Amino acid sequence: MTMHRPFRSPSRWTWLAPALAAAFIAACDDSLQGVSRQDTWGFVLVSTQKSGTGAHFAVAEGLFFKGNLSSVPNADFTGDTCADGFFSEGNNLGGVTYLDAGLSVEAILSGTTNELERTSTSEGLSYLLPTETTPFNPGDSIFVTVPGASGGFPAATIRAKTAEPFTFPTIDPPGGTETILLNWTAPDDARSAIIVSLRYQAPGTSTFNRHVLCTFQDDGLDSIPFRWHENWTTSAGERVVVATRLRTHYVAAGAANLGVISTYQVPTPPHP
Repeated sequence: MTMHRPFRSPSRWTWLAPALAAAFIAACDDSLQGVSRQDTWGFVLVSTQKSGTGAHFAVAEGLFFKGNLSSVPNADFTGDTCADGFFSEGNNLGGVTYLDAGLSVEAILSGTTNELERTSTSEGLSYLLPTETTPFNPGDSIFVTVPGASGGFPAATIRAKTAEPFTFPTIDPPGGTETILLNWTAPDDARSAIIVSLRYQAPGTSTFNRHVLCTFQDDGLDSIPFRWHENWTTSAGERVVVATRLRTHYVAAGAANLGVISTYQVPTPPHP
């Protein structure tokens, strides 16, 4: 009998991995117009947690680095696609050199000014909230001011919309070769994407190490054909489904690029 593992709160990097993987899938449909195709980047990452009372909290982080990326998370694409591949948790930013962007980065969320403080982590230099999370309303705009540092990342500002909450259906493995039909709450605009990760255990393993990763236009309706979900459906191990709304926005920052990458997951990671 197949077991379904309850969703658990991920590490601070877990929610970024599908976004980066989705960028690889949609890389041939890249529409980052006006963004320099060189190797200095700043990412401001905003994910969401939800408390037992329904209140939302933002997990925000700034990453500034120099390095060659094969692709970047991009919610502006025109085609839907699926792939079955390896699943791993991590920031997927190996081989980059992290840059100083100033003592702290200002991020205004839902009218509250927050300081992302320069912090040394096991992955490298990062900019983190001292309180780890901050209350906010998903879907509100975020306004970021990067002071910049000599020899590091340049001074820059960016304003972007964060990913809104949405409802997503419970998915059970269908019988036979049926298509999995999906419907979810669509946003008010077409500047976001939905990423569906059907995670499963390959034979002989006890961890989620593979998934069917589908990237869809965020229009509220789509499907996954049997040829893509077959391995997930027929897996004898545990299975889990995670859906993510992805919003991205990029601007030029002198000779660098600065972007906001915002996600909202269902199931939504619980706030402690």
